[in-house]
Amino acid sequence: MSKNLLYKNTLFLLRWLPLALVVFCILFYFLMRMQAHHMQEKQLLLKQHNVWNAFTEKMGAIETNIIGEYVINEAVHIIDRKYLDEPRDTTIYFENLKKSIPFEALTSQLQWNGKLYNVTTFVSSIEISHLIIKVFLIEAIILLLLLLAIIYLNRTSSRMLWRPFFSTLRKMEEYDITKNAALGISKETGVAEFNQLNNELNKMIERVNSAYYNQKQFVENASHEIQTPLAIIRSKLELLINQPELTEKAALLLSDITDANDRLSQMNHTLLLLAKIENNQFPDVEEINISNRLQNIIINYRNHYNGNVPDIVKNVHSEKKVVANQSLIEILLSNLVKNAVEHNQPGGAVIITLTDAALYIKNTGAEPETEPETLFERFRKGSHKSKTTGLGLAMVKQICLLYHYSINYSYRNGWHEVTVEFRE
Repeated sequence: MSKNLLYKNTLFLLRWLPLALVVFCILFYFLMRMQAHHMQEKQLLLKQHNVWNAFTEKMGAIETNIIGEYVINEAVHIIDRKYLDEPRDTTIYFENLKKSIPFEALTSQLQWNGKLYNVTTFVSSIEISHLIIKVFLIEAIILLLLLLAIIYLNRTSSRMLWRPFFSTLRKMEEYDITKNAALGISKETGVAEFNQLNNELNKMIERVNSAYYNQKQFVENASHEIQTPLAIIRSKLELLINQPELTEKAALLLSDITDANDRLSQMNHTLLLLAKIENNQFPDVEEINISNRLQNIIINYRNHYNGNVPDIVKNVHSEKKVVANQSLIEILLSNLVKNAVEHNQPGGAVIITLTDAALYIKNTGAEPETEPETLFERFRKGSHKSKTTGLGLAMVKQICLLYHYSINYSYRNGWHEVTVEFRE
């Protein structure tokens, strides 16, 4: 499912920024521990230096053991060098607290007055740990606030930066080619890329308007120019047919020519109508009652064929209404009913079912000689013997595309079925 750009950008930040911040938090924690350990070493060395200076200056007349601070005692033996001058973890038991507390200790062996002394100083590990935890928590809170600030500022700046784009998008959505108007988007947005986009869109709309106008003019001119000679041909044929010296053979030839002329006239009218539908030259819409239109069309067909039509069963379960062009809906319904009637069989039937969701038209008939998926293409016929133009279902398909209806065809057990699903 497609999401808008701002949502996807925010989702990207929410997905990767917290991960990056967690990584940096962990890195900060370990760097801080290293720095704290280095600081403890400096504290231990400084404390050891101060204690030993005090001890030597006062000729050993100082307290030699202060719990948690330092211990000075005469060395019994020389300690291995790997245990000297290296901080180590230890614990000291405090009687008054009844518990052991962790410390960092540093031991050195120093000489004074010809004697060797062990000097051990201590620094509390708990205080350092508490300091690390507090600093880490503060840092985590700051990074969380920083994350929220980044997301907020990013969304705010994105809205501001993309405002010209969305303005252009709204105008593109509102654009109606049938009005042959300019797009009217600003050429100066303050962003170079959007300026270029708007400039190219304005040029494209100018070309589209020009092409649409030229095509519309061609359709209108072709409609007038082609229909006129066809009408003249028909009138001349009628004059020839009424000639007294006309032979039977010539009359048959003229009758065939007249039928061909009528078919050509009908095909021309249908193709021009298709072109108008494709160019959306039927902008006027109104609310149309499908049930009432179907009823009128069925009555008209029965009157036209003097009742010599297949049995038509009409099942209406809804007063379905659509907003569309009245003429196009008339053409759609009329072509579907006509197709079901003319491609039927003797003693056959037509079943028309209307619901809120769809229109179903079923009719008996022979199996189509072409692939079902091609029946909605132009000049495609279910039977090669048919004398129709093969444009009826193509026009139905085009009207459905215009109004975003879904249309499907199937053939099962001697029944043809066309389904039109209405989409609001």
